[in-house]
Amino acid sequence: MIKSYAKVILNNNSKSTDQIYTYGIDEELENRIQVGKRVKVNFGKNKHIIDAVVISISANCDISKNRIKPIIEIIDDEPIIKEEMIRLCLWIRERYVCKFSDVIRLMVPSMIKYEHNIFVKVVDTGFCEIGLNRKENELLEIIKKGKIELGKLKKNYLNNDLYSLLDSLKEKNIIEIENKEKLNYKRSYEKIISLKDSNKNLEQYNINKTQNQINILNYLKEFGKVNIKKLVSDLSISASVVNNLIKKDILLCESVLYDIDESNFELEHKITLNKEQQNAVDKVINQDDKVFLLHGVTGSGKTEVYMEIIEHYQKENKQSIMLVPEISLTTQTIERFKKRFGNKIAVFHSRLSKKEKYIEWNKVYNKEVYIVVGARSALFAPIRDIGAIIIDEEHEDSYKSSTSPKYDAIEVAIKMSSILNAKVVLGTATPSLSTYHMVMKGQIELIEMKNRVKNAIMPQIDIVDMSEELNKGNNTIISELLYRNIKKSLEKKEQVILFLNKRGYSGFVSCKKCGHAIRCDKCDVSMTYHVKGNMLRCHYCGRTKKMIIKCPKCGSEKIEQFGAGTQHVEILVKHLFPNAVTERMDVDSMSNKDSYEKIYNNFKGGKIDILIGTQMLAKGFDFPEVTTVGVLSADAILNLPFYNASEKTFQLLTQVSGRAGRGDKRGRVFIQTFEPQNYIINAAKNNDYNLFINEEMKLRKEFAFPPFVNIINICMISVNEEKVIETALQKYNELSDSVQEMVQERKLLLYKPIPHAIYKVNNEYRINLFIKVSNYALGSLKKIIRAIYMEKDIENIKISININTDTI
Repeated sequence: MIKSYAKVILNNNSKSTDQIYTYGIDEELENRIQVGKRVKVNFGKNKHIIDAVVISISANCDISKNRIKPIIEIIDDEPIIKEEMIRLCLWIRERYVCKFSDVIRLMVPSMIKYEHNIFVKVVDTGFCEIGLNRKENELLEIIKKGKIELGKLKKNYLNNDLYSLLDSLKEKNIIEIENKEKLNYKRSYEKIISLKDSNKNLEQYNINKTQNQINILNYLKEFGKVNIKKLVSDLSISASVVNNLIKKDILLCESVLYDIDESNFELEHKITLNKEQQNAVDKVINQDDKVFLLHGVTGSGKTEVYMEIIEHYQKENKQSIMLVPEISLTTQTIERFKKRFGNKIAVFHSRLSKKEKYIEWNKVYNKEVYIVVGARSALFAPIRDIGAIIIDEEHEDSYKSSTSPKYDAIEVAIKMSSILNAKVVLGTATPSLSTYHMVMKGQIELIEMKNRVKNAIMPQIDIVDMSEELNKGNNTIISELLYRNIKKSLEKKEQVILFLNKRGYSGFVSCKKCGHAIRCDKCDVSMTYHVKGNMLRCHYCGRTKKMIIKCPKCGSEKIEQFGAGTQHVEILVKHLFPNAVTERMDVDSMSNKDSYEKIYNNFKGGKIDILIGTQMLAKGFDFPEVTTVGVLSADAILNLPFYNASEKTFQLLTQVSGRAGRGDKRGRVFIQTFEPQNYIINAAKNNDYNLFINEEMKLRKEFAFPPFVNIINICMISVNEEKVIETALQKYNELSDSVQEMVQERKLLLYKPIPHAIYKVNNEYRINLFIKVSNYALGSLKKIIRAIYMEKDIENIKISININTDTI
């Protein structure tokens, strides 16, 4: 008999089921049901059994009782999602126009599945099988062999009526279904693939040499040992191709234990904070404000402030979250935090396996730790009683999710602060315009730290005009001034960082005779040349091919590489400074899980003299022996076709410059550019944030860009080019009809569908629709977008909705 009612969200990806459903709670389950627990429910006309999350419970409902189905089973002994986090889920769904199932996945690690918690066994061996139908007897024969995990049972019994048969056998008291509360997982192993003989040429392998096999061999010649999952993902191939090469004794496969670092650090005494640091801590802890922007120059000691705040809440028996923008920074942050707090730290980031994420999730859920450190996903750790959420380098794009739900971690953290009564600290030397705009409107409290710790001096920054270098006959990417200062630093046993925001050896390869550029077959982009393996590689789908010697269009042999990348710089630097130890840090060189840690520890330990890299070098690294920093091409960022290119340029230049002179020795930074008079470059040179923010805010307001308006991007994606164009136009017409009144009232500007800047990626075509909308019309527009694009699935078409996208 139904005693009360539960509203639930189904664990189903279909847009047609993206709503809240009501189920009945019978007397047997009434005392066990709670918001945040997962349950089994009977769904649809076919009585499919599916799991769901309870989001509310009430004594009454407004649905006819004869239409209400009862909840079948409760999965969890304790809620896996707090009631307050359920409220956050509902907000995220509305804010980012996504599905309930997308949001729930943020909260629950994939290892926590119904099948992993449920076991089935026979309880009555004296039953009469005559009363069972054929299918029930078939299923029972499997269960009779012994207690079996539901996930394994599903593999042995392949019919789609498994759950209804289990329910029937349970009702007849023949079987029993039991929960297993905890799982004891061993540390996981990763499979590492490499060439058995890396010295062989491609022609020497005795195989058919299909395109996939050639791609694998070239890939491994370039990267050496790699994780099999990364190789398969990068090359978009089946694992069977790799396994065949292993069987033919061409590839080696070894299992390597990947363990989360549980090493004990020797605890350090905390330092005495200076006046600015102590003022920052006091304001966060003592003021009633919930959200703070800690605007501190590079090297001002923001991390010490973070740790002091976390320690305060730890003493109050509260947990805290510490977010960093890059996995590579997790190593540095964990090291510092363990020296302060010991091993009571959980780690969340994308390079952990599913099992490892589950282990870390349990540490937090059971309150075995007080600090959660990690990238964006750590925001959704199952904290019971939160004190502070700290987001370091808050300006970084990596805090915006690129997969559904496309949430902004800054916005979500601020919403969490109001729901959970937590403090939020956004720390950076270069605040994003959207965050600073909230400061200007009085929504966020500003705390400034204008000086480096220990009276360290800000680095001297020189702007180098590369036009003059060309006039002097220097055609390399390293100016004479930078060359001389690198040499001086090396002579003094000091370290050097060189920054270039482009991977590979060259930006593109083309024919000098006919101008034909070598493009990827699967994507609408030029391929990048990589020296290792003499390969061309697509940085979007991972496809590789051997470097060509003749133009496929005109047959000319005048094939050349254009535009320097990090590999090009690495070769040049090794030639100019042969006695220096030079390493490269970019996505291509970070192919294994321990690559970040290895480079970081070697550079910190003085084993590397010159470190060359892309954006990850700008994100908070603290190396006191770095005295020379070179930004090899400031124009590469400044001239990107994005409305926020100036903001990103200022942030990168300031952050990269901040890597210099963080110890006792003053640093020197060289910004190489063909636009030495540009106000953005000069604002970065003078560390003048006010100049930058004032000029950029004027431009954003004049041309109606965020933070003064919202930009929504609706991207439709399909392998069928004709269909995606047709559907994009059809949906545009529906949307245009629905927003006519908003357009007439100048609340909204609707652009026509256009091909994405990179139209084809991995054989999928992409059409963009952009909308500019005022803040007060945003809510109404999102309801219209959901009705047109999200109410039901569109066959063979994926839809990506991005609020306040960076491009237009």
